[in-house]
Amino acid sequence: MKLQQKLSFQMIQSLKLLQVNTLQLEQLLKTELEMNPVLEATEDEEIEQEDPDNKENETNDDKEPAADEVDELKVNEDDVDWEKYLEDGFDIGDRMSEETDHNKEYYEPVSVQLVSLDEYLQNQLSGKSLTEKQKLLVPFLIGSLDPDGYLRLNVTEIADFLGISTPEVDDALSIVHSLEPAGIGAHTLQECLSLQLIAKHKEKTLAMRIVAETWELFEKLKIPEISRHLGVDIKEVQAAIDDIKRLHPKPGYLITGERPSTIVPDLIVEKVDDDFVVMLNDKSMPSLHINKSYLQLIKRGGPAKKDVKNYIREKLNGASWLVRSIEQRRTTMLKVMYAIIERQKDFFEKGPPNLNPLKLQDIATMVNMHISTVSRVTSNKYVQTPHGIYELKYFFTESMGQDNDGGDVSAEKIRNRIGELIEKENSKKPLSDQKLSDILSREGFTIARRTVAKYREQQRLLPARMRQKYD
Repeated sequence: MKLQQKLSFQMIQSLKLLQVNTLQLEQLLKTELEMNPVLEATEDEEIEQEDPDNKENETNDDKEPAADEVDELKVNEDDVDWEKYLEDGFDIGDRMSEETDHNKEYYEPVSVQLVSLDEYLQNQLSGKSLTEKQKLLVPFLIGSLDPDGYLRLNVTEIADFLGISTPEVDDALSIVHSLEPAGIGAHTLQECLSLQLIAKHKEKTLAMRIVAETWELFEKLKIPEISRHLGVDIKEVQAAIDDIKRLHPKPGYLITGERPSTIVPDLIVEKVDDDFVVMLNDKSMPSLHINKSYLQLIKRGGPAKKDVKNYIREKLNGASWLVRSIEQRRTTMLKVMYAIIERQKDFFEKGPPNLNPLKLQDIATMVNMHISTVSRVTSNKYVQTPHGIYELKYFFTESMGQDNDGGDVSAEKIRNRIGELIEKENSKKPLSDQKLSDILSREGFTIARRTVAKYREQQRLLPARMRQKYD
């Protein structure tokens, strides 16, 4: 014998609602409205258009039933004419049985599909004069490109596979190289950059010499060595490298790359007078309530089969629990957000560099919830603040010790400070990781050189020798 706790379906549903963001919740509610005939939705516009004068004349029967009202009902299972009611609008399979207009035209929604790299390149072939063999070979090469636009197979492998000569493959590949975006069909990054320089009519420039003659030195950004090797002034080399940096290393990504998605904040924080106010960004979501007609029919009574009664009872319970869970979700999210504001007051007052160390357990203790609940609330959710939109997980950062004033220092504050120092450094004499560590130590932030290097890399900042400018 042992005591064991099991999660009910309703509890699992409640936890699921906590974890989803606003867009996911909106979709979930739409699905639930389609599946559960007991649920109804009232849009905000409908509520605003109601006549406030009529509210005083409403009877008790006309009022919207609350979720608690479902639990208080004592249903006489033999009195409800469930089957007759279901025949009027719904069957057990959630299928509408109302008469439909068979002459009505329905249109299948067409999803928007972005053009692929293959299609984009194939469309450019219509304006080119190709031989019959090239009309077969060029599309084959296009179909062999990876998403970045590179042809990873060498010419000999392709020729052997197709049973043709390598010059024929070279001719077809030159046609692929002539397509946009420039650099398509290259085997290596070096060839890709060369093709882009040729497309810009810069084949006789210093940039092309650097790519063609000193590639290994260029990969390591050894500018003085390149200068000596080519016998060119170091400032000219720097200018040419800056020109190379404007080229795209993955031309295929210009077509197939992910479009930036729009982030919809789940919470909005605004400063009103001297206080911060938190609002849920749920205006687009319908206001759910229980269908009052079902409750009235339950009260009236009537005969019904057992499976029909069980079906309606199940739908009523599910609808009631969903309404409660959504309200609980709102309350929990607001509690957690207000607790975060209280602990990160410096951030909301002054901005990102003033983020304090914070753990999930700290917030869990403040709001008297389990840490797993706080984790679900903060996962995959965003908040709009006076300083921009941030993921809720952003506000949780580890402590890196204390500063000279005895205050805790967060890892995020250290990262921001490293970024500030590099941004303001003398580009001719950039700060090494050790110098950055020394500066932070003088400011009261004790941090090792290897930790500085790790935080610098997290911000995608190059090491000192690669940041050095010679102009």
